[in-house]
Amino acid sequence: MRTTSSHDVWFAAGVRTPFAKVDGPLGKFDAISLSVPVVRHMIDQLHGAAPDFAVWGTVAPNLTWSNIGREVLMDAGVAPTIPAFSTVMACSTSMVAAIEAAGMIDGVNRNLALVGGVESMSRIQLGLGQSLSDWIRKFQQARSLGQKVAHVSDLKAGDIRLYIPAVSNRTTGMSMGEHTEITAKEWDINREEQDQIALESHTRAVVSICADGGQGSIVLLEAGQVSVI
Repeated sequence: MRTTSSHDVWFAAGVRTPFAKVDGPLGKFDAISLSVPVVRHMIDQLHGAAPDFAVWGTVAPNLTWSNIGREVLMDAGVAPTIPAFSTVMACSTSMVAAIEAAGMIDGVNRNLALVGGVESMSRIQLGLGQSLSDWIRKFQQARSLGQKVAHVSDLKAGDIRLYIPAVSNRTTGMSMGEHTEITAKEWDINREEQDQIALESHTRAVVSICADGGQGSIVLLEAGQVSVI
């Protein structure tokens, strides 16, 4: 890959965790715990060297962290001096992370980047509706018992709602799959072509895994008494 500067950027093969169904053998792993063994393995491959920065991404939001890139590095035991930021673009998140990193590499101060993407649909966090969140925040800010009691009357039954992340886009109301169907139609990509590409991709993956037992590209995860690969 050639950037706008005079140097080339090379992509090095990384590793991934196994894929599993929602609430399956990897159901206890959240996005961070899935990422940590991958990052540790990739760091080990550097044999003492370290990335100049990291880009990591996930799609589903979580209220317990704001920068998953930083959290993953910290839990993986990577040097805290390495900057990291997060990115997101649906199923293209890790690819976009690589593109962003490539654009930042300058051949001087930034020569090596660690990138990746992760998702755990088994550990999607629900939140409170905005009205209930506002009410709780203001209730906590009330200083006296009288102010708290007075604030109780401000809560309406309609305010008590949960926020459940949806697969649809907020603006269009359509899912990524529905948007993809529109793209395929506008670009004249028929179903047979899509299925052929998918089949070739899966076939290559199976051949690669069978060739080395997955040891070269898949990180073994321990899920209770079961090793998942």
